[in-house]
Amino acid sequence: MDRFKPKKIRGYIISYLREAVPSWIWKKLRPDFIASLSERDDIEYILSRVFYYNRITENFRMDGTALRLKDLWKVKSSSMYKHDAWRTSRWFDQDLKWKLDCGDVNWVCSSPSITKSRPICEENANNVILKLDRYRHFNFIEDPYSFQDKADKSIFMADIGDIGKMNRVEFMKMYFGSDICDCGSIRNLPGKVLPDEWLKPKMKIGEMLRYKFIIALEGNDVATSLKWIMSSQSLAVMPRPTCETWFMEKTLVPDYHYVEISPDYSDLGDKMAYYSAHPDKALEIIRNAHSYIRQFQDEEREDIIEYLVLLKYFRDSGQVPEEAFPYGEMYGRFRY
Repeated sequence: MDRFKPKKIRGYIISYLREAVPSWIWKKLRPDFIASLSERDDIEYILSRVFYYNRITENFRMDGTALRLKDLWKVKSSSMYKHDAWRTSRWFDQDLKWKLDCGDVNWVCSSPSITKSRPICEENANNVILKLDRYRHFNFIEDPYSFQDKADKSIFMADIGDIGKMNRVEFMKMYFGSDICDCGSIRNLPGKVLPDEWLKPKMKIGEMLRYKFIIALEGNDVATSLKWIMSSQSLAVMPRPTCETWFMEKTLVPDYHYVEISPDYSDLGDKMAYYSAHPDKALEIIRNAHSYIRQFQDEEREDIIEYLVLLKYFRDSGQVPEEAFPYGEMYGRFRY
């Protein structure tokens, strides 16, 4: 058993238990998020994240394709997306409408929609981010191995079995069989076009933690592994991200939170040699990564932020009164 593996089964059980509770009980139990916000000393931080995830600046109207909250279970998608969407939407009138685009969204939606991810660009406001598929993505670990005691190599073990992951194929072409990186794919592409020698058994997180450098390459959208890598005592190594999720990948600072390599991966060896020769610099990045991770570990605050992101969405779509979200005028104070 991999003790570092995401606790998805536990997440499913918790979700099913919550969903078994009648909706009228949740209505009675609903916290007064707005009142609790006014009593917090981190209100500006909370609002900065609300406006980060929900960048809508103009009112809009739902079209005929919008779905009522109570019809969430009719959405065709992975169950975990629906469980996580329900986790926040349960606090609202179930006749309110939204657009929910589940899965790995690496494009800008044509109209304001709730998504897990979006491309990093200026015009991405139509993708309003919620913390979807949380048990798979937000897996933070306690690494028992110190950086100094790890192997002076990099590891890249991932799923390359989708046509949208050709960047990972290019990396494998460069570094499979090299002295500096142990790498492999746990799945072949359709048509079995990957070389047989690239296919490797799935490696446990605990095994990958034995390496100083762990490669985090984007897949269909983001690198799912990035969160647990940044919570470890290893260095996350990757090009600058092109997509983002609730983890706010756009705000990560290269060579401060992670080791940046070029988009063509050609400087991997040089970067590894530098941080191997300068362990103090490596440890500084690891400390910064841990500091970044901590902002996502306050569950009460995370719930408030999610609620406000969705409340703003309903206000911007004219479904709840303007005064329901009394912070709209503060948007201009936050720039990303």
